[in-house]
Amino acid sequence: MQAHTLSAQASLATPSRKRFFIMVLLFITVVINYLDRSNLSIAAPALTSELGIDPIHVGLIFSAFGWTYAAMQIPGGWLVDRVPPRILYSVALLLWSVATVMLGFAASFIALFVLRMAVGALEAPAYPINSRVVTTWFPERERATAIGFYTSGQFVGLAFLTPVLAWLQHTFGWHMVFVVTGAVGIVWAVIWYAVYREPRDFKGANAAEIDLIREGGGLVDIRPRQNSAGPTWVSC
Repeated sequence: MQAHTLSAQASLATPSRKRFFIMVLLFITVVINYLDRSNLSIAAPALTSELGIDPIHVGLIFSAFGWTYAAMQIPGGWLVDRVPPRILYSVALLLWSVATVMLGFAASFIALFVLRMAVGALEAPAYPINSRVVTTWFPERERATAIGFYTSGQFVGLAFLTPVLAWLQHTFGWHMVFVVTGAVGIVWAVIWYAVYREPRDFKGANAAEIDLIREGGGLVDIRPRQNSAGPTWVSC
């Protein structure tokens, strides 16, 4: 009788709203993601003038990101199927942010080219991770809203933070554009690792919210693939 009462109370409980906090985390991550891929456009005029890089090589530097970003999409998705978002996003963020900081100390075309390739390769898992997180945390009827919200980060960040990057370059030089944006990413990688959890493990996400997500088609029980013999996602 008591168990039945507790079950009924749980079913009537108001779902918590921790999934919207996760949506904000994704938004901030996307802002950082796009700043780290677009900061070159702010620094390029001063950078190329100082290092004496001709327009052809400038074009190659700009293209370097896209080459590795495209090439690593499928391998990045493969990793997302096997490594939890908490770990994979933290590691990817940390590494691409370190590469971004190193761009601030690059002194040649080769260094710039290689580091931009590294940033592209390391950012490749980002959007597959975003999709994985949304699938885990949101019922189907809320997923488009969640995706639209975090995707807006790429434009909101560029719209409001590009003037800040331009000010950094004007005041402190092009080097600091990369150093500051990379440093922000390093800090955020630590925050993501400290804060992000799956729905069942997230402090404050109550049973009613988890039920709402699951009953709405959210895959709250998926776990990373454990071995080559099993399915990509298995239920607990």
